[in-house]
Amino acid sequence: MNFAKLDAFLDQLPACGIPQSDLIVTRDGKTVYRHGSGFSDAAGTKPVSPRDLYWIYSTTKVITCIAAMRLVEEGKLHLDDLVSQYIPAFADVKVLQKDGSLAPAQTPVTILHLFTMTSGMNYDKDTEAVRQAVEAGESTVGIVSAMAKTPLRFEPGTRYLYSLSHDALGAVVEVVSGMRFSDYLKQLLFDPLGITDMGFFPNEEQRSRIAAQYTYRNAFGTVTQIPNTYTGHICDRYESGGGGLFASVDEYGKIISVIACGGTAKDGYPILKPETIRMMRKNYLCDAAMDDFVGKRLFGYGWGLCGRVHLNPLLSRSLSPVGEFGWDSAANAFTWIDTENRIAAFYGCHVQKCSFGSRVVHPTLRNLVYEGLQTE
Repeated sequence: MNFAKLDAFLDQLPACGIPQSDLIVTRDGKTVYRHGSGFSDAAGTKPVSPRDLYWIYSTTKVITCIAAMRLVEEGKLHLDDLVSQYIPAFADVKVLQKDGSLAPAQTPVTILHLFTMTSGMNYDKDTEAVRQAVEAGESTVGIVSAMAKTPLRFEPGTRYLYSLSHDALGAVVEVVSGMRFSDYLKQLLFDPLGITDMGFFPNEEQRSRIAAQYTYRNAFGTVTQIPNTYTGHICDRYESGGGGLFASVDEYGKIISVIACGGTAKDGYPILKPETIRMMRKNYLCDAAMDDFVGKRLFGYGWGLCGRVHLNPLLSRSLSPVGEFGWDSAANAFTWIDTENRIAAFYGCHVQKCSFGSRVVHPTLRNLVYEGLQTE
C-alpha cells in the first residue's frame, strides 16, 4: 500500500479553504489509513486530532438506516408497512397538486418510502405545526407527527426528494423499539462497540472538543467561521435521525467497519446479517425518482436502504465496486462502505455549503484510497 498521493491531497486541502480534514480507512476491520490535516480551531493553534468531535449532519442517516434495518431483520418492522401503523398522523397526509390545491394521498406512505426518500416529504422543519408541537412539549414522535401535516410534494413512491424521511424513520424506530432513539442506538451500537463519543447532545467536556465550524465560498475557496453548534436541533427533546448526531471519526468508523465486514464485530457481536446488508446495497428508485436523485453530481449511483448505491463505474468514474454505499453531510463529512473488499471509510470535516467538497474532494478521496490500496 502506498498512500503518498492521498497524504498530499489531504495536506493541500487547507490551501483550498478546507481548514480541517480527518480520514479513517479500514479493511477487514483493521485501520489501514489514518490521516488528519489542518487545525481543529479557527486560530490555527490545535492540529487536527483523533479526539476532535464533529456534528456529522446527514451521515447520521447511515446510522439511522442501520438501526432501522435491525428491526426489519428481526421481523418487528417491514418495508411495506404503512408509516401510519406507527405514527397515526401519516394516515391523513395530503398531496400538493399542480394547481396549488391539496388532495388526499392515493398511495399511503410506507416504511420503504422513508428509507428511499420517496415519501413526498420535504425538509422544512420550521412550520407552524412543528412550532406548536415544540411549545406543547412534544419529543421526537410528537414532532414528526406534526411534520405529517405538511403537504407531500408528490404521490409516495413516484419521485425522489431529499427530505425529513429519515427523521420520520428515527421516530418509527422509537415506536417499534419502545425506547428513545438515542437509547436504542446506545443499546444496539454504542455500548456493544465501546463507543462513548457519539450521541445527540454532547456534554460540556465533549463540547470543548468539537472542531470549529465554517461556511464555504465556492467561488473563492475561502471560509467564514460560524457558531460551533448543530443548526438542525428543533429542541432538546428531539433526536433527528436525519442529521442530529455528533461523533469522532474513529467512533463512526467502528460502526461502518463492522458493516463492511458482513455485520458481525470481531468479538462476535452481530449488528446485521450479511443478507440484510445485501438488501441495503440495491437500488430501489423508479426511473423518475432516479432522474430526481442523480441531478448534476451523482452519475452512476442510485439510492438503496442506506443512502447512495454505486451502480455504474463507467458513469461514476469511481474505483469503488458496484454496491458500494454511504452518504455525505451538510458540513462536508463523507462515508462509504464497500462489502466486496471489506473496506469502510469516514471523512470528518466541518465546512458547510461546500460544493467543492461533494464534487471534488469526496470522489478524489475515494479514488485515491483505492489507488493506494492497490499500490505495492
